Amino acid sequence: MRKLNIPAGSMPDRCVDKNGLIRLNLNHPPPVPETFDQIFKDVLEELLLSVSPSALVKTHRWTGTEDDRLRGAEFTAGRLGTPPVEGRVVLTHSTQAAIHMILPGIIPEGRTLAVEQMAYPPVRTFAQRYGVPLVDVPIDGDGLEPDAFEGVCQKANPAAIYLVTTYQNPTTVTMSLQRRRQIAEIARRYDVKIIEDDIYSLLSPSPLPPISAIAPEISWYLLGTAKSFAAGLKLAYVVAPTPNEAARVFWPGVRATYWMATPMSAALMSNLIRRGDDLVILTAVKNELRIRHQLLDQILGDCRYATDPGCLHVWLPLPAGTSSQELADAIKSEGVQIAESNSYTTPSFRPSEAIRIGIGNPETLVLLEHALVVLDRNLTSAVRSI
Repeated sequence: MRKLNIPAGSMPDRCVDKNGLIRLNLNHPPPVPETFDQIFKDVLEELLLSVSPSALVKTHRWTGTEDDRLRGAEFTAGRLGTPPVEGRVVLTHSTQAAIHMILPGIIPEGRTLAVEQMAYPPVRTFAQRYGVPLVDVPIDGDGLEPDAFEGVCQKANPAAIYLVTTYQNPTTVTMSLQRRRQIAEIARRYDVKIIEDDIYSLLSPSPLPPISAIAPEISWYLLGTAKSFAAGLKLAYVVAPTPNEAARVFWPGVRATYWMATPMSAALMSNLIRRGDDLVILTAVKNELRIRHQLLDQILGDCRYATDPGCLHVWLPLPAGTSSQELADAIKSEGVQIAESNSYTTPSFRPSEAIRIGIGNPETLVLLEHALVVLDRNLTSAVRSI
């Protein structure tokens, strides 16, 4: 194990949250102020020279201005292969806000939403809020199991399925291209809409085409910015199957939730894309993430964990007899917070004991190193006690 370079008691207060915790349970991109700050200042200055502040914020941008949607088409084209027509693109406040609109917008009363058996927790909360029953679909080392998905389609008749196909949360699995085609074919056969959350794909060194590029006519494609640029840059581009569907689900009169992007964030992101600076920031984030993965390997290299050089999180299965909850509690007592496997599923399903570690959120490498050493020490202690 790599020797720790931090003297005891020297951790700066600004590196932890208000409760004194290093939050490895969060999945934020690593900060890159050396690159981000100057670009952000330049884009902001340019924006305020081109439009007055009062004009910028005088009204909602609703689904985004025409320029916002055109830039969104340009931005999502990097993943979809070709730019979608502008009418299919909707600029929203965040991925979560988009999901809030899509679920009640495309799932009729009495129909179900299929989700991965280990899934992004807020989706379950949102479905419950709108009275949408959930049906879990087992996953394997290649993502959603096709036979299981087809069985669910036959028995439960889901209206839609929510998927994270690249760096699945929490398992880090990236679905293969063959598997993506299988899932698209099954969804077409049973008329199941696909809600594809592609938020992590921008950090992948070699991302695969999304299912939404394979089956655009049944897909609601989501590409957010919070996991690749900065957690507080809360924007998400939605590409609907058709312009009519985009207008129906996101019509301006819908007031059930605040889903519209704030004018300042929307204008800044549009300018970043126009200037090509979004790619500069992404490169800096990828480079920082690569360094963090090297540090991870130096400290936890003897452990069996799943991740990828572009992935913000690590999935670490625990040895038989080790409790993820007990391990998380022990680590938290030393000021480090991680996520346990049971937080990604329902009480009726007992997952294998594992933990998810977010390596992007700590402000500095020094802080991440400290947290990983605490984790390594507790892992070693837990294994010895079995």
